[in-house]
Amino acid sequence: MTDHPDTAATLFLDSTGVPYEIRQYEYAPRKGHIGEQAASAIGAEPSAVFKTLAVKIDRKQAAFAVIPVDRRVNFKALAAALGGKNAKMMQPDEAHERTGFVSGGTTPFGSREDLPTVIDRSAETHDTIWINAGARGLLACLAPQDVQTVTRGIFASIAA
Repeated sequence: MTDHPDTAATLFLDSTGVPYEIRQYEYAPRKGHIGEQAASAIGAEPSAVFKTLAVKIDRKQAAFAVIPVDRRVNFKALAAALGGKNAKMMQPDEAHERTGFVSGGTTPFGSREDLPTVIDRSAETHDTIWINAGARGLLACLAPQDVQTVTRGIFASIAA
């Protein structure tokens, strides 16, 4: 734990006792490059910075997909990982209502609803990964296994 802004995500991480680091950066998104901008701002490789997408499986089950910022989600693989046939992005208004997070601040930590989380298997190749910490311009760094533990997530190959 470190001195940081309190968000639903940081309060959640604090409650779990897992070690993590927080880094703030100036959020200045460029369309389609928000994740890469975050990686550059903190001096991290894009493959070690993960974005969280709020998705729907088979039009009914909400879930989180956690993938590297420099890759795209494979919706078929994501759906299959959760026993479904198809997946799509959740509409921003619904995502905000269900998670409490705004676009650019979505994270699997401390969501209003406890949603299934699928983490791209590539996370396991890193000692630590960076994931949004519940606000634009705020990232948490922690071990991939800790991400899996605190979210009760699963690892699967879901990035293309």
